[in-house]
Amino acid sequence: MNNPIQKLSIVGLGNVGSHLFDAFVQEGMKVTHVYSRSKPSDKILHDAEWVKDPSELPHEQLVIVCVPDDIIASILLKIPSDCPVAYTSGSVNLSKLPHRDDLGVFYPLQTFTKGSPLNIFEVPFFIEANDPDFAAKLFDLAWIVSRNVNYANSEDRKKLHLAAVFINNFTNHLAHISKNYLDKEELDFDHLKPLLKETARKLENQDPISIQTGPARRKDREIINEHIDALEDPIQKEIYRLISKSIHQTYFND
Repeated sequence: MNNPIQKLSIVGLGNVGSHLFDAFVQEGMKVTHVYSRSKPSDKILHDAEWVKDPSELPHEQLVIVCVPDDIIASILLKIPSDCPVAYTSGSVNLSKLPHRDDLGVFYPLQTFTKGSPLNIFEVPFFIEANDPDFAAKLFDLAWIVSRNVNYANSEDRKKLHLAAVFINNFTNHLAHISKNYLDKEELDFDHLKPLLKETARKLENQDPISIQTGPARRKDREIINEHIDALEDPIQKEIYRLISKSIHQTYFND
């Protein structure tokens, strides 16, 4: 049986990296070194050492890479070649990155905002690696901070990431549109927060298709047209029109 991972380094202390760093430290995992573009405060680093370049990370020690997708490949080239590496992206294919003996994925499917607390034990983690033994080690590492750990290949992970964009990124942007509209009308966005909470609560145990409500679900074209006319931004008009059309096509054949 392979020895479990007992210490690691982290590259990037942004939204994802800062949460993983705190979670590992809280659970007693030794994070010995950190690389980020600027030196974090000693309070943030705890006992970890900040390095100025990924090439200075300790040899033969796991590195968790938490950086934007478009710079993962370039960061990998700077990390010592004998370091096992796992990255946290939901959409970057493992086979398209520079070869390493131990390269894997440590993908937490959640929205992270630096400084905003969340219960990481509920976060689904998806593991993949070019070596089964390394994948097992990453699985066990994820189990330290979460009780929702899964294996997923690059294609399935990309599909999960795409679905996550709809449910999180687009939903959040729609909330921004709602708030922006109410701000212009001098109305309080807080009035919508109970509605948002109830929408999320229903999705905990019901299929989305069974709880859809609203003008498009009721086939109320008069209200739909009034709403579109009330919007000033042409892109927002089109968003409203397209989503209403999608809802309509989901429930009606005409």
